[in-house]
Amino acid sequence: MKIFSRSVLKLVFFFTIALCAPAIHAQSEVFPSKAVTLIVPFPAGGSADATSRSLAQKLSARWKQPVIVLNRPGAGTTIGLNATATAAPDGYTIGMNSISHIVQPAVRAKLPYDSVADFTFISKVLEAPFVLTVNAALPINSIAELVTYAKANPQKLNYASFGVGSAGHIFFEILSQQTGIRATHVPYKGTGEATVAQLNGDSPLMFDMITSPLQQIRSGKLRPLLVTTATRSNELPNVPTSRESGISELEMPTWFGMIGPKGIPPTIVAELNAAVVEALKAPDIVALIEKQGMTPAPSTPAEFKKFVEDSIAIIQRAATLAAIPKVDD
Repeated sequence: MKIFSRSVLKLVFFFTIALCAPAIHAQSEVFPSKAVTLIVPFPAGGSADATSRSLAQKLSARWKQPVIVLNRPGAGTTIGLNATATAAPDGYTIGMNSISHIVQPAVRAKLPYDSVADFTFISKVLEAPFVLTVNAALPINSIAELVTYAKANPQKLNYASFGVGSAGHIFFEILSQQTGIRATHVPYKGTGEATVAQLNGDSPLMFDMITSPLQQIRSGKLRPLLVTTATRSNELPNVPTSRESGISELEMPTWFGMIGPKGIPPTIVAELNAAVVEALKAPDIVALIEKQGMTPAPSTPAEFKKFVEDSIAIIQRAATLAAIPKVDD
């Protein structure tokens, strides 16, 4: 009986090892061992999509595995972000995010995810400044002169944006709260309408991505007052940063980054981060990003997470103080 029992135990042992072998092998596999999906919360064809696809090609070349770009636009990027947040936390589904990620908590009554807790932050990818411009017909050449002019002409200044709760709207509210100036918000449906209103003097002030007003700045029709990046822009080297202008909370560029669902193992996060950082050094990627008026901005996962947390806090506070209504959809 003892010999029989030992034989049975040996059979059970070897059978258990055989069953566990695939799992042990899977855990030891080098990531990735199959295709990776990159969710892009924007429509196909735009600059964000083009950058994402070029980045996917670099990641695919490094990993020797396909990186499939999946466009999931809609609801101010929340559809794509939710698809990323609810994916399996194994690193095989990752996503792109943008400045919308930090604006949405301040302007939407309810989100299907927690903007920090439900994500793994991998790396910032690129950034570009917003620029505050003023119609050149006004005698305003700096933030100090804007403050003086606004206080001498209370409630006579209008500023344009692309809509209630947009980044430009919130940025101007931060400016107002930091400097004490008052101006009337006039929302427009898009860049075209807002630019026309700015040029004809109806709404002479506006925050916009630097690429949009460059031609009007160079022609002398608009005057730049500050940029929102930590360093001066190569496109406008003589324009001070928000920090140089005494408004540190406006150090908030537009940006794209890479994220995943919460719970991705640290070793996989490290590989994802290393792959993004390496890709952002490639000359063709750098050229593509700079052609869009942006700059590569790789970061560590911890740096990226802190940036998002800090930015959300600043924007939420500004939106609350300005009583910006939240969309309930």
